[in-house]
Amino acid sequence: MAKRRSKRVEGDASIANISRTRRAQLVAEFEGELGIDHKARARAAEAERRWIARKTFIVWTIAVMFFAIACQKLWIMGNDVDVPFSDINPVRSLFGE
Repeated sequence: MAKRRSKRVEGDASIANISRTRRAQLVAEFEGELGIDHKARARAAEAERRWIARKTFIVWTIAVMFFAIACQKLWIMGNDVDVPFSDINPVRSLFGE
């Protein structure tokens, strides 16, 4: 006697075989029925990406500025000594004598 296939297995196989475009259309229709606004969601995602890019730019700009200031200060401190690495006192160089 032959075994009967369950309808669930056939249903899963048919969903897996539909194209990505059709699947996206079905999801969009379903979300539209739920009241999800795709344009608003896309705008919010784009605004979030822009904000992350701005924050990254600001943080890296500040980091490069601090690095440049530190390099300049070390260069000035190195020029102030007679013999290299003999008379470097960062506290005196930073805050005066």
